[in-house]
Amino acid sequence: MEKLTFSKVVGFILAAAFAIVIGVSTWALMVGDYMNTSLVNEQTQHSVRIVGFAGLLAALVAWWCQRFVAHRGFLIRMLFALFIFLVAFCSFGGFLRFAYIHAIYPSQVDWSLAGLYASSLNDFYTFLLDMLLPPRLGFMALAVGAAVYIALFGIREPRTVEL
Repeated sequence: MEKLTFSKVVGFILAAAFAIVIGVSTWALMVGDYMNTSLVNEQTQHSVRIVGFAGLLAALVAWWCQRFVAHRGFLIRMLFALFIFLVAFCSFGGFLRFAYIHAIYPSQVDWSLAGLYASSLNDFYTFLLDMLLPPRLGFMALAVGAAVYIALFGIREPRTVEL
């Protein structure tokens, strides 16, 4: 069993703090988008919370997955982190929306396998369109900033050369 080292503790604290900051930031971006409109209803408030939780979970997954490219250069680590963050964000957002609708409105849901599959795809696409239309430049800047942060402070390993 591997000993718990100081660097692992610091890495865990950095990952948790990073995930919290990204979660709160994605939530704040969505609140800012809806603040000056009259569209703020209960469903919109739940969607905004889902965006915050999806951002938090996506940040943790992107940080954890960084170990797969830890020995690569900065650009590869940044692009990999950006890709993982965006895919995880959309996936978690779609799943959390799916779970929310099934928990709140269980009598209005088709519980067959085909119905669950269709509603999960519908919720994924709905979440994806909510985040992409209209284009949210603040979110894209946040995603790129998160990728740069992960590439700079995430898991890194020295390159090894085999002879």
